[in-house]
Amino acid sequence: MTGRVALWDGTLRHRTGVLGNLFPAALGDTPEAVNALAFSPDGSTLAVAGDSGTLQLWDTATQQPLGGNLPTPGEPIRSLAFSSDGATLYATSDHTPLQRYPLAPSHLITQACTRTGTTLTAAQWHLYIPDAPYHPVCDTRRPH
Repeated sequence: MTGRVALWDGTLRHRTGVLGNLFPAALGDTPEAVNALAFSPDGSTLAVAGDSGTLQLWDTATQQPLGGNLPTPGEPIRSLAFSSDGATLYATSDHTPLQRYPLAPSHLITQACTRTGTTLTAAQWHLYIPDAPYHPVCDTRRPH
């Protein structure tokens, strides 16, 4: 496989788009190959894993990435699967135990608030949630 993924309609008769440049390579290097794919249960999100351990989520409607790459141990990911409610992504590789990635927005916000303390400044918001406009979400009246 190459570093590109084609999306097709449910009948597999019409290509609906191509997710291009999934894993950009340095000038002169070979692009990272796609190793594993998984759709969320509702089909709105596609998880794409590369043979160098890169893991990225994509919005299938807009064909745009959802945030940056997810943190991985760095070895080739062999298998991906979403939980039945789409709130968690699981990834496996040859030498790393099952990795669990909670994806529910409420969990991600709680995690960001916990990492930053009891408040989330605009700068911290853009660090953890770079693709969304700033909203004050951490409750400063109670610890996280």
